[in-house]
Amino acid sequence: MRTIRRFLRRLIIRLFGGVGETILLPRIQNIYDRLPLLDWRTKRYCANEARRIQSAISNNVTQFTIVFDCQTVLSYGAILNMLTIARYLTSHEKFVNFIVVDTEFQHAQENENLDKEKMSERINDLVVISKALLDPKMSSVSLISPTTLLDEIDSLSKSYILFDDFTRDRRPFFRDCFNVFNVLMSELSPVTQNRILFSVRDFEKYIPKSFEINPYVTWQCRYSSRGVDFGRQTLRDEFLKSYTYLRTRFPGHQVMIISDVDGCEHYSTLAKDLDIADLVFSKDYSSDFLGDAALLLNSDFFFFFRGGGIGLFAIHSRIPYEYFSPIMNDMMWDKKKFASWQGESQRFVLLDKHQFVEDRSLDLEKIGFSSTGSS
Repeated sequence: MRTIRRFLRRLIIRLFGGVGETILLPRIQNIYDRLPLLDWRTKRYCANEARRIQSAISNNVTQFTIVFDCQTVLSYGAILNMLTIARYLTSHEKFVNFIVVDTEFQHAQENENLDKEKMSERINDLVVISKALLDPKMSSVSLISPTTLLDEIDSLSKSYILFDDFTRDRRPFFRDCFNVFNVLMSELSPVTQNRILFSVRDFEKYIPKSFEINPYVTWQCRYSSRGVDFGRQTLRDEFLKSYTYLRTRFPGHQVMIISDVDGCEHYSTLAKDLDIADLVFSKDYSSDFLGDAALLLNSDFFFFFRGGGIGLFAIHSRIPYEYFSPIMNDMMWDKKKFASWQGESQRFVLLDKHQFVEDRSLDLEKIGFSSTGSS
């Protein structure tokens, strides 16, 4: 089926040129997405990619290539989901070529509302994060120009390329990576899973030297300073309810908000407005994304309510958490678990996407409903 879809796509482009790629294919994709059993088809497609990876490992393929294309996505969450697959491969003693493809300013401006300077900073961050989270002996991380992508792939002829057809056509596949990783992890022992999942040991050198708070819990609050995806921002009533819940549940812990500079400033002001004076903020200690991740994974508990990509460090770890979030192409592993490796101290609560929620206050009723197990 996958080979047939790729053949039909190239046939349409060849017959209709730019019209086929920009007009016909999106309409065909929209019709395909509306067909029955979309969830089942998505799971089947991702399970197929997972089997292809497992087959390549069994057949002694020694090199794998994963391409993070900044033309299709620039988010931290997306790259973390790809990096976990890379960590899965290196845990099997396979070498990973992790390639970050640069993008044009116009694309970044349209999708993330970034100016040129911020775009360069973001892409540099993605490269730095990739190098930090992969074993340097079993991987290489490179930033390349879009014009050299196909030549780079062709030069790695003996390497297995993740989502080969999508990579070559520069079509997005990042939304499927979590599902693929979910399948791969489901067949491993807990001991092997632990070697792949993130832990505070991965971030020891990123824990801020000035940080001495203990014990503490972390709470991720996303702030949409650029007007992008405002629906994931923590609103005033959500902030107060979450704070009250955490303070009640963890009376002997300090509560730290994890956010970027703008977010820490925004929620510090909001806390003062609500007469909340006992919060601390990640940017009082950390200056970058990896420092924030270190603080998160070093905490005793993590709380997430419609936040941002850094929350995936908790999902891809053993840290106790409560995670209230909608999902996009990601699929629940079963009725109770988001991740196949999810433990008893980790609770995932599925919310509706903010675009379809008229009254978000109904979500607040779920906070504190159950503080153990999964939901």
